[in-house]
Amino acid sequence: MPTDTVAGVDWAGGAWLAVVIDGDGEPDARLERDLEALWADGVDRILVDVPIGLPDDAETLAAREAVDAAARSASGRPSSVFPVPSRGACEAAMDGADYETVSERNRRDLDKGLSRQSYHIAPAVGEVDAFLRGDEAAREAVMEAHPEVCFRGLAGRSLDHSKTGAPGVGERLDALAAHLDEPGAALGDICRGLADDAPDLAEAADATVDDAVDALALAVVARRPADELRFLPSDADYRDAEGIPMRMAYWSAEPLA
Repeated sequence: MPTDTVAGVDWAGGAWLAVVIDGDGEPDARLERDLEALWADGVDRILVDVPIGLPDDAETLAAREAVDAAARSASGRPSSVFPVPSRGACEAAMDGADYETVSERNRRDLDKGLSRQSYHIAPAVGEVDAFLRGDEAAREAVMEAHPEVCFRGLAGRSLDHSKTGAPGVGERLDALAAHLDEPGAALGDICRGLADDAPDLAEAADATVDDAVDALALAVVARRPADELRFLPSDADYRDAEGIPMRMAYWSAEPLA
């Protein structure tokens, strides 16, 4: 059985929702103000649902778009993969710039504007980027992962329902059942634990049930032996201008792409 401590992490709109699984195999949830604190706490591998490896120019944009195209194909839900902001746009968002300013910076860098969805997550993307630029050791252990890609790999098929409804949650718990004991009970424990965790962070965060399900799936994948993880795209080794890998981790019995 795996002995590493791993985490699946989702941005919950004001804090990071982390599901941590250690050597005993029991998932435990917590909210963190920043991802670096989780890494510093001795977690060996982190899968996180934000873009890692950011474009600065046409060359790195082409690489980033190849990663995202592979994820759209593999997930079966292409609309769930949104355009990634430039590094400069993320830095502007972290400094508190408004949507128009951040979108204009993205246009300068990548010759295209930015969606509001991408704008709202840009500060979180920038935070992870700044952390990895400053910690080379973390770059191979903190990996981007897309929940819909992970669920398709775990289920061995495309999912039929959106994660935001009850049928979709049930379908995703079924996908987890072959890889985790009593995933429904684990999800209940996660949600109850978040209610008691760090009241100030809980107040700031906007964690939903599907955030918790996503983080749980990423933790289950992170718990696989490192040599069993697969990556999108499978036929290239892209890195951004800072040397940070551009790839998405997942597990499946057979390659998805």
